[in-house]
This record gives sequence, structure tokens and C-alpha cells, in this order.
Amino acid sequence: MKNVSKLIANLSPEKRAALLQRLKSDSGKAGPGVSKTNADVTYIPKDGDNYYCHVEKPGNFSSIVLKPIEIIPPKEDQIQIKVKAASLNFRDILIGLNMYYDPPGVTTTMGTDYSGVVTEVGENIKKFKAGDEVLFFSTENFKAYQNAELYNVIKKPKNISWEEAAAIPTAYMTSYYSLKYVANLKPGKRVLIHTATGGVGLSAIEIARWLGAEIFVTAGTEKKREYLKSIGFDAPMDSRSLKFADEIMERTNGEGIDVVLNTIAGDATVKGLELLRQYGHFLQIDLKDIAKNESIPLAAFTRNLSFTALNMGWHPEKGTEYMNEVSELHAQGIFKPLVCNNFKIDELGRALAFLSKSEHIGKVVLKYY
Repeated sequence: MKNVSKLIANLSPEKRAALLQRLKSDSGKAGPGVSKTNADVTYIPKDGDNYYCHVEKPGNFSSIVLKPIEIIPPKEDQIQIKVKAASLNFRDILIGLNMYYDPPGVTTTMGTDYSGVVTEVGENIKKFKAGDEVLFFSTENFKAYQNAELYNVIKKPKNISWEEAAAIPTAYMTSYYSLKYVANLKPGKRVLIHTATGGVGLSAIEIARWLGAEIFVTAGTEKKREYLKSIGFDAPMDSRSLKFADEIMERTNGEGIDVVLNTIAGDATVKGLELLRQYGHFLQIDLKDIAKNESIPLAAFTRNLSFTALNMGWHPEKGTEYMNEVSELHAQGIFKPLVCNNFKIDELGRALAFLSKSEHIGKVVLKYY
């Protein structure tokens, strides 16, 4: 299994989907919610139950079942939340396959992004009370009732759905911190957003528009580029080709751009660096080349460029502040909710397979009972 997670991460979306299909097809046809080791017993949650998602056979998403578990009271500094929705990230696929290489400080349990209702608070918690609607980060394997730390919990905007709220944390935290605080994006600056129909890409579009930037976008399929046209982009470019660099230089009369939000491995990194003008910022969201310890030419940095790699673990010092800002901007209607592709919690296996194909727009979200 050595370095398998890196191998999987480097596969094309088509090859990833093919691999997952092979893994799913091994012995038996049990669906989500049915235990392959005890197929006569199906646990169907009732309202008020606590349960979690368990992969009985790693690599076989059809073996994912819901299992009951005791509701644990919150500690004095924790907030107990009944989950209403959770959104998926690609790391959840690798964890389900037992192929996730955990970076330092990052847990290997599935699920990080949630929304729900506060049911109980620890004795030291004054900011929240039972009945409050929240969105939050957690690492409790899609449990129905979770105990979250105060710094991981944000009030949910009332004008968005549970599913839309659960789609916010990782996507918006990544793009908001990257564009506003690292790149200091401002009116008149130019930004390239790669693979702009994903969660990070669509949230980055909202943020860049709010900040007044001139935006260039790419996407990997004609369907996705058509979607970008439908939300106001005349000429989205192909993220699976390096022609975007020549197109941008032509559109900017050879001046280039100020910020690249990069989600593509390989030669696209070099092309992106070539596009940056004086004091430009290269924001590396994709970590494949970093995992492979790839090198990049340094000549471009004579233009006083900066290169920042962003592996967005939650850091309490500033994270709460940033996410409160994002929540308030949603509440004001300045940021639009992300597109959500919804599944039920007992369809987690299907949702992971759907996510692996990389054909969707926006986020994949689980709805709870």
C-alpha cells in the first residue's frame, strides 16, 4: 500500500472512476445501509438516534452501513449538535478506500463539513444555546450527533438551506483565506480560477466578484464551461489544455494577471507562473506535485512573485474570524450558496462514487434523517 494514496490522487477523473467501479463490484450486491457481513439485519435510524457511517470492507463503497452509537454529552467547552447535512470532499473517497495518507495534524475519519441544530452546550459555553442553527467543522465520521469545539462552530445564515450551509466550510474557507488574506485581491486585479465549477472554484468566483477583480476561469468539460457561461463568463477556457496561458496573454494584451488559484498538477503550474506579472501571487490548492516533491523553474520569481501552498487544515487562531465573515456575507445575500447535489445519509456509498467521477458542478451533500 506504500504511496498508493499518491498514485490514486494522480489519476485522471476517468481513471479514478474506473478504479472505484472495480472496487465497488467485488462480491455481492448489498446496497448502502445493508451489512454484507450480516445482511439479514438492517439498521434504520429513528429521529433522535445517534449513528455513524462504517465501511465494513475498505475499498467497497457498497459495504458502507449506518451503525447505532450512544449519544455522548458534551464536555464543558463543547457544543453538541444534531446534524442536518454534511458535504463531501475528495479526501473522503481516499479514506473510504483506506488509502488516505494523513498529513500531520489531520485526522483520517470521513466527514469534516456539517450543518445542524445545537441540542446541548457545555457549562463554559455562553455564545450558543440549544436550538441555535449552525454550520461547523468536525471529524466524527458522519455521526448524527456530534460534539464540536467552540472555535469550529459558526452561526448558520437564516437565508440558506441546511444543505447549502454544509457546503460552505472547506470550500469557502479555502478560497476566502487564499484570495482575501494571502493574495490581498483588490478591485482592478486579475485572477485565474482553475476548475471553476467545483466547490472551491465557485466560492472563489463569488469572492473575486465581491472584491472587484477581473476573473478568468477554466473547466474540464464542455458541460462545465457551458455552466460558467450561464453565470456570466463569455469565454471559459479548457482546464485540460495548456492553451489557457496563450488565451489569457492575448486577452490582456500581453500584460498577464495578478493571481492564480491553482488546482491542476503538472505543466499548468509552470504556465501559471509565466502568466503572473510583477508582485503576482500563485496559490497552490492542488497538492499532487507537492506530494511528489516536484520542482518548478525559479526564473519567474525575478518578478517578485510569491508562491503559497494551501493545505487548509483548521487553525483556530484565525479560522473562526474568517468563517464568521463568510457567514455574514451569505446572510447579507452578497455570497450566493453553492450548487448542491443531494443524497440521503444512507446513500453515502453512491454519493462517494458520484463524487469520484468529477462530472458534477458544486458540492456533493448528504441529508440526514
